[in-house]
Amino acid sequence: MRSQSPSDPPAPPKRARGTFSFDWLPWKIIDRLLLPTIFFLTAFVFALTLRQLLMTHRSVEIQAVTQEQAVFVKSKMESELRARILPLEGLAGHWSARGQSENPENTSEMESDAELVMSAYPAYQSMEWLDPEFHVRWVKTPPGAKEPDPDTVVSSDASEVAALRTAKTRRSATVSRPVTLRKGDRGLLVSVPVYSKQELRGFLVGAFRYNELIPSIIQDVAQGYSIAVYDDDERIYSVGADLKPQDADLLQTTNVRFQQLAWRVQIWPKPATISYALSILPQAAFIVGILMAALIAFAVYLAETARLHARGVEATHKKLHKEIAGREQAEQALREAQKMEAVGQLAGGVAHDFNNLLMVIRGHAVLSLNRNGYDAAVRRELNEILHVTDRASALTRRLLAFSRKQVLQLRVTDLNALVSQAKELLPPVLGKDIDLFIDLDPHLGRVKADSAQMEQVIMNLVLNARDAMPEGGELTIQTANVDLDEEWVRAHPGASPGPHVMLAVRDTGTGMDQETLSHIFEPFFTTKDRTKGTGLGLATVYGTVRQCGGFMRVPTKIGEGTTFQIYLARVEEALEPMEAPETAPQLQQGAETILVVEDDNAVRRMTREFLKIKGYTVIEARSAAAAIQIFESKTQSIDLVLTDVLMPGMKGRELVERLGQISADLKVLYMSAYTEDAAINIGVLNPGTEFIEKPFSPDELASKVREVLSGGRDKPHSSLERSIAKGSGSA
Repeated sequence: MRSQSPSDPPAPPKRARGTFSFDWLPWKIIDRLLLPTIFFLTAFVFALTLRQLLMTHRSVEIQAVTQEQAVFVKSKMESELRARILPLEGLAGHWSARGQSENPENTSEMESDAELVMSAYPAYQSMEWLDPEFHVRWVKTPPGAKEPDPDTVVSSDASEVAALRTAKTRRSATVSRPVTLRKGDRGLLVSVPVYSKQELRGFLVGAFRYNELIPSIIQDVAQGYSIAVYDDDERIYSVGADLKPQDADLLQTTNVRFQQLAWRVQIWPKPATISYALSILPQAAFIVGILMAALIAFAVYLAETARLHARGVEATHKKLHKEIAGREQAEQALREAQKMEAVGQLAGGVAHDFNNLLMVIRGHAVLSLNRNGYDAAVRRELNEILHVTDRASALTRRLLAFSRKQVLQLRVTDLNALVSQAKELLPPVLGKDIDLFIDLDPHLGRVKADSAQMEQVIMNLVLNARDAMPEGGELTIQTANVDLDEEWVRAHPGASPGPHVMLAVRDTGTGMDQETLSHIFEPFFTTKDRTKGTGLGLATVYGTVRQCGGFMRVPTKIGEGTTFQIYLARVEEALEPMEAPETAPQLQQGAETILVVEDDNAVRRMTREFLKIKGYTVIEARSAAAAIQIFESKTQSIDLVLTDVLMPGMKGRELVERLGQISADLKVLYMSAYTEDAAINIGVLNPGTEFIEKPFSPDELASKVREVLSGGRDKPHSSLERSIAKGSGSA
């Protein structure tokens, strides 16, 4: 029978003659209405179901990505806020260390420092200096901005005053809640108290506008998302479109906590982001409605895709969290390295100036002892002055060791031999209540280090371990061969990969907390009584190990003890024999003429007296220009030029180059309060230059002058032996 097309007229119903029947009705409905309706409704239900699944899936995915963006924004804001206040804390610490805040009337240097910081960090709206009574003394604004009148009392805003009082009470930087700034904008203040000699000198206050601070932090994050930042119920910043009621389930909230700040950050996708995510749904629903089989396969595919997307979002979140943790660790390591480098530079500068002073003090004491007529009491006091200056000189050398400016004699060394030598000296030092264990690797590799300094490193670590065990315990000295891989090195900044030798000194003492551990290598930091140590032992250990190219690690735990692990690069070279010290030559009186060039009057006069008592004729010049004028006059023959390395106007090396144009056979001896390798490293001397280190005695100066005048050096490491003789490696 032919199937009926939609254009054919309906066939008349067949019924028995004289009767009326509805038997045809169910079949017609099924055939023409019911089945198409069922298929239509089925396809429609499937389309609606698929559409709802897709929208739910996309919503979950958008929520996951939005949550990821919220976590990233939180981490970025906390990290950047920390970075914004570091310059203020550094500037306040700089003023406290230099005592610039002690004179409230002399603020020109402080204002210059503030202008320098603001030029380097343009995020600051202003910097203000307030006295302890909260009166503004001066205000600095960015270049081109009008500076307000400083002769006012700080704003009566309760949040601002509370922040200052909190900073005064806590003695640390404090961040205010939202305040109204001078131009009417809302923002925050960072208040840093400045102390000098335990007395509050004032407050350094930095102001940030929210409309400038927050955009600079989040400008490169959360693209395609709207962000609102609240402090309590106050919206302090917002960017992007307002949140629509239908998108409320996509809103993600995170809390940013930094010092006194407690911000609530809300983030949600912009309409364009949502539209882009949902743009394929109508087409997908249309395909599902037409092809049922394709719909099922497509639904399975989407389900699997959703699962994979969820895993991808989770993996991305974990990776991002790991990267943030690694960045924070790297930033902390960088800050520690910068701090140690800054302290090292300061220690080197102090040692330089202190050596000049010690030379004058020691020289006067030596000259006084050489004179007759003093009774025994006076001579005893002069000898005590010499003893104290020698101790002070040893102190400066330990500072030079920390700042890595000491002279080292690097040789291929066996650490097992050094530990074995030190073992014989340790029992009397440790006492009967400390058990000593030696664990040496019989196949230990060799390292390149200064043997004398490494012996001192071992002794310093042993003495430190002894002090950590006042009630006794166990001390273990261990050596081992280790190979550091790239993963281990990434987790320990400052180390280098490759074969190393480890020297470990482990005690079962009190251990250290993290705060103490972060300061143990700083000069003069100690947890002991000040009468029992200078706090330079571990600083010397750190400087020596770093100068030998090594790395230190200090695992510790309160109540379980501490281990100092030293890693030195392993070498395959043969051991170098130690050279026997040569006998110092007999000092002779001189008759030559020496030109002394020194800008420090006291040091110059002392050097003149040292040379005169040895028979030399001395001509003095207080500057390089005066020395050149004396040489050009040629009124007297000059056999040797003794010049300081660093002088105002013209350095010693430049002076010698000028004098060399006048006299080709000029003999020169340099002197400086820096050690020889430090003078070479800063570029003022060339290797092999004749050099004597301050402070020196009359005999040391006479010996060095005679060596230069005779035309040769007695031994290649004279400055090294002088450093060892003066106690440069003492703990």
